[in-house]
Amino acid sequence: MPAPIITGLDIGSFTIKAVTLANKTKTPQLVSYGMVKTPQPGLVSDIDIDLEAVAVAAKNLLNSLKAPLQSIVVSLPESKIFSRVISDLPYLSDEELGSAIKYSAEEFIPLPIAQIELYWQVISRSKEHNQTIVLVIAVPKKLQNKYLKVLEMADIKPIAIETEMIAAARILVNNNINTTTLILQLGASVTDMSIISGGIIVLTRSIPTAGLSLTRSVAQHLNFSPLQAEEYKKVYGLLSTQMEGKIFQALKPVMDIISTEAERTIQSYQVKNPTSPVKRLVLIGGGAKMPGLLNYFVSRFGLEIQEADPFSALEKDASIVSKTTTDPAFCIAAGLAGRLD
Repeated sequence: MPAPIITGLDIGSFTIKAVTLANKTKTPQLVSYGMVKTPQPGLVSDIDIDLEAVAVAAKNLLNSLKAPLQSIVVSLPESKIFSRVISDLPYLSDEELGSAIKYSAEEFIPLPIAQIELYWQVISRSKEHNQTIVLVIAVPKKLQNKYLKVLEMADIKPIAIETEMIAAARILVNNNINTTTLILQLGASVTDMSIISGGIIVLTRSIPTAGLSLTRSVAQHLNFSPLQAEEYKKVYGLLSTQMEGKIFQALKPVMDIISTEAERTIQSYQVKNPTSPVKRLVLIGGGAKMPGLLNYFVSRFGLEIQEADPFSALEKDASIVSKTTTDPAFCIAAGLAGRLD
């Protein structure tokens, strides 16, 4: 039987990424991958013509990769959903969990229950300790319906929709399942953070300080246009020896906010889980390749710091190897494509 061909589709604020894998028994094979710009205003809009523009861009990308439109897994933005690990439930059967989760979810979801779709995964369940631990994901119906509408416009029939961090964890953590890891996604408008322990997401949070905040800081400090500030950020980043350190000094206050929030996320987890401390921080997202970023985090954290390579564990054909990059922007799409169930 041929290996199932699955494509992960990650529709971001500014770029659309896709990765196609042949999911063989041992090592998945990279078939193709690509990226295009997201037509603006993208999925922020509720207007059909804007949504159709995104659909056309996504479909053209998938067609260019020769990706079957009937075997697509799509991500939902982490910052737009609500995730929580609920650990104070008694031992419950599957039948009992539904009502208990619905009641517990009302405490952390700032929307009426009628406006969301609830999904959950049992992390552990023990009669002996009278405890059930569950990862609960609440997706606003409006958001889910918008994504489904765009996919329908693109003639895409998704086999699954899942969160960005679940996808990222699949591609990044499986070979290091015993290493508690903080995944930090530096996107355009949002920085997402998730702690993975035992291969399971145990804590997530998002902050509205990210790539655009960094660009604005450079523009304000040096009186640059936004386009000029973006280019200088990409070229010089956090390299204190370049441009007399001016770009570094403009970026550092914003990066300090992001790293402080990452430290708080780690502390929040470790207060409840002192026996499994976070030992690794993995950087993903379009902003992860900013010059000097890796060294900046090394200087801030006493952890193993890695820039993610979404293709490192994949089998690659010779014709693809030559043009393969280690671009961490493809982590979510690659993780989506690795889904088999």
